[in-house]
Amino acid sequence: MIKLSQSLLDSVATNYRLKIAQATPLNDTIKIITTNKKQYILKKVKNKEVIDIYYFLLSQKFTHFIMPEASIHNQLYLVFNQNLYYLIKYYEDIDYPIEKKLIDYIDLLHKLHKSTVISKNFNRSQFNRLYKKKLKRLERQFQLLDLYIIECENKKYKSIFDWTYIVKYNEIMYIKNIMLELDRQIETLLDTIDIYHYCIIHNNPSIDHFIVTNEKNYLISLDHSTIGFKVHDYIMLFIDYSEYDVDWMNLIINDEITKFEFYYFILNVLYYIIRNIDITFLSKNKNLESINTLVNNLYVGAKAIELYQKYESINSSTEE
Repeated sequence: MIKLSQSLLDSVATNYRLKIAQATPLNDTIKIITTNKKQYILKKVKNKEVIDIYYFLLSQKFTHFIMPEASIHNQLYLVFNQNLYYLIKYYEDIDYPIEKKLIDYIDLLHKLHKSTVISKNFNRSQFNRLYKKKLKRLERQFQLLDLYIIECENKKYKSIFDWTYIVKYNEIMYIKNIMLELDRQIETLLDTIDIYHYCIIHNNPSIDHFIVTNEKNYLISLDHSTIGFKVHDYIMLFIDYSEYDVDWMNLIINDEITKFEFYYFILNVLYYIIRNIDITFLSKNKNLESINTLVNNLYVGAKAIELYQKYESINSSTEE
C-alpha cells in the first residue's frame, strides 16, 4: 500500500514536470490527475527487475504494455524515501462479456510468450530440486487428508461438513491417482529435454490485469513478471476461471506447448486444488462455507482432469 503524502506528490511533480490537481489512493496505487486533465497511475516498484522486463519487452517489439514515463533524469523510476516508484498513463478499461475478455487476454499472453522466447539449456537439476520439494509437500497434504477421513468416520456425531467430506473423499483419491500418473509422465519426458524455450511470463494472471481500449489491448501489473515456463501463466487463471464456457484445450494448446508443459500445467492445477483443502481451517468454519469451498475445489479439479483426459484422447487418436 502506497502512503499518500504531499512530499511524495511534490517529488512526482518535480521529477515528471507535472502540475497535479488531484491524487486518489486506488488499491495499492495512487491515481493522479493533472491540471490539463491527463491521468496517471503511480506504483511502488516491488521488484527492480520489472524495469529490465519493460526494456526487454520494448527491445522485442512487444507493444501491448504501458511503458513507464521517463523522469527528467531519463529514468523509468523515481527514488523517494529509499523506495522506488514508477508512473504510467491511466487508461479506462472497456467492459464486455467475461468469456470473450478471457479469450482475448489469453491470446495476448500467447503474443507475449511468442515475442520473448529465450532458448537455453534446460536447468534439470534446479527443476528437479523444486519439483521434488513440491511433491513432498503434496505427500504430507494427502497424509493429512487421509487422517481426517479416519477422524470423520469415527465420530459418533458427524457434522454436515463431515458427511460431505466422507462422500467426496473418493474424488480426492481419484485426483491423487491422476497426479501419480502425471508424475510418471513428467519423469519420463524430463530426460528428453536438453534445450528449453523459456519466455517472459506475466506471472500474475487475472482478468483485472488486462486492459482493453479503443486502440489496443494491454497487459498491466507486470511487477511479478519473470523468465519462466509459459504454462505458469495458465495455472491460477484456470483455477480462477475454469467455470466459464471457453475452449480451454485450444486456448492453451495454441500457445505451442509441449507434452511436458501440458502435464506440468495439469499437475500444478491439481497441486493447488489439494493444497487449498485446508481441513484445519474448513472444519472449524461455518458448515455451509466449508462445504462450498471443498466442493468448488473439487469441481475445478474435475475440470482439470477432464481437460487432461481430452488431451490424452486427442494424442491417442493422432498416434493411431
